[in-house]
Amino acid sequence: MRALFTLPAMLLALALAGCVAHSTSTETRLVTDAAGADGRRRAEVHTALAGEYYARGNHAVALEETRLALKDDPTYAQAHNMQALVYMELREDTAARKAFDKALRLSPNNPELLNNFGWFLCLQNETDRGLSMMQRAASDTLYASPEKAMLSAGLCLRRAGRMEEAEQQLRRAVLVRPDLIGALFNLADISLALGKPKDAEIYLLRYMRLSQPTLEALALGVRVARANGDKVAEDSFMQQLRRRFADSPQLRALEASRR
Repeated sequence: MRALFTLPAMLLALALAGCVAHSTSTETRLVTDAAGADGRRRAEVHTALAGEYYARGNHAVALEETRLALKDDPTYAQAHNMQALVYMELREDTAARKAFDKALRLSPNNPELLNNFGWFLCLQNETDRGLSMMQRAASDTLYASPEKAMLSAGLCLRRAGRMEEAEQQLRRAVLVRPDLIGALFNLADISLALGKPKDAEIYLLRYMRLSQPTLEALALGVRVARANGDKVAEDSFMQQLRRRFADSPQLRALEASRR
């Protein structure tokens, strides 16, 4: 997944890989003959392996695993879905769209597929169509992880500059799953941009209780503390930045703006 906002993009990529790797037993197509059943089982194994390699960043091997899966069973929608995600990482957009289209024809109501395809469309600046797919996924009462689609929708809206709507979607996500760190981080950043530094502080502290602070989170912490006039918190974040990220451009910029 292409980086839009460093931390959440990484989290979303891992979430999408997890969707594929753990959903290989949910495909609805009925396989009645023994040869077809064996082909499906092999396709499921290859797709699960592709998801693991994708999560590790080994896209060449992941792509080969999806090809093996589709050789065993070309009607397995999850294999097309996984292949599309790999092509997205490789920035082969035409191939990714083709794979998503095939997956959607085979499994038109699969919420994980709708979420993934919707994110791809968002990256292609087809925002409204992408949001429609993600909203369908989020509203599916059988979807075990609707917060993933809400997070995707929030990031898509943020990318489109629709900050108030992004905030609403991300709030929905953390209501469903309070420990969704990608949503908490983005809510902190968006709240600050919308002139709500107290809300930003709340979301950022919730995020930091759940995750080791990153460079981006510490830099955001400085900006939130300054907006709130909290010199103690500002100094604490600055000290952590100097200790852990002394050569970062973010630290230099924050020190320069302090003078």
